[in-house]
Amino acid sequence: MASDFDPFTQNLIFHHADGTPFPVPLASLNDFIQYGIRICINYGAQLGASIILFVILMLLTRPEKRGSHVFILNSLSLFFNIGRLLCQVIYFTTGFENPYALFAEDYSRVGASAYADSILGVVLTFLMLLCIEGSLVLQVQLICVTLRRMYRRAILGSSILMALIPIGFRLAYTVENSMQILGKRVLDDIQWLESATNIVITVSICFFCAIFVTKLGFAIKQRERLGVRDFGPMKVIFVMGCQTLVIPALFSILQYATTTPELSSNVLTLVSISLPLSSIWAGFSLTKKGPAFHSSSSSSARNLWNMLSFQTSGRGETTIASQAARTHCFSDSRPIKEHFDLESGGGISVEHDISVHSYHKSTTSEAEGV
Repeated sequence: MASDFDPFTQNLIFHHADGTPFPVPLASLNDFIQYGIRICINYGAQLGASIILFVILMLLTRPEKRGSHVFILNSLSLFFNIGRLLCQVIYFTTGFENPYALFAEDYSRVGASAYADSILGVVLTFLMLLCIEGSLVLQVQLICVTLRRMYRRAILGSSILMALIPIGFRLAYTVENSMQILGKRVLDDIQWLESATNIVITVSICFFCAIFVTKLGFAIKQRERLGVRDFGPMKVIFVMGCQTLVIPALFSILQYATTTPELSSNVLTLVSISLPLSSIWAGFSLTKKGPAFHSSSSSSARNLWNMLSFQTSGRGETTIASQAARTHCFSDSRPIKEHFDLESGGGISVEHDISVHSYHKSTTSEAEGV
């Protein structure tokens, strides 16, 4: 044997069903094994985090708040994400991951259950994205409820458009990917669609979170002018909104700069985890502040928007309670319309602008147009 022979670069000889031999480089076989190990570790970590957060969300949310639309959408997104990741992990135990089937492109012995598992994973990803986009649209509308009607309608129209575009792309990719799994499409034919889908999803997430973070940042500045400077639930949501904006976008961009194939799968998981995690963190932050932050109803003490909730007196006057200040809000035009639930808490929708009078240690300040 020649002295320059490298056993780590040798070829393995496989045979087709008719007996025809074909070589398989050892390096390619090693890459195949390493890919399965790395991506299963990534999927397993995402699956474990999603299951833990789903259980925590179910345990910490009060029963009377589980009927809110945002809570339902966030819970469904976590549930669909668990199912999606489970299907993707199961994929690596099916006949698709048989080395001979992969290198010989012979999937004749792959069972129908393997095809069903792969297609189900694609469909669950679409349903998960549908819940995430719906939750983002609803939360943006709730957080912008105090804006003027013209601005609310403009944001609503742009939000719906930014939600429908990635949903449409993902629906098209779901159909094409399912056909590719069944062998009716070539992989190269749908790569552009996959890339376009990832791009529009990233743009959509950044759009929603930019609105969300901007509005909350402005609200925090207003609260600081009114004397509320502690690290409360509003700042918690602000921090989590920045996380939802930056981290998934970073993973989505990095997948084009590296050859690591697992990065793109983290984008939707990070968003589905960040949305309910903000409410859990905000509720925990609120319970540590003491009884001054609680409303007269003890059942809403741990809710996400408890610090933002209004206490209504018999005269129709609404109050925001805090440790440092007591703020009275009077409607200039129409009365308060309805009580919204966001995630696991409540908030008040005010149709038009209101005047805020803050009374803090015998000093009075006024801020118009909240």
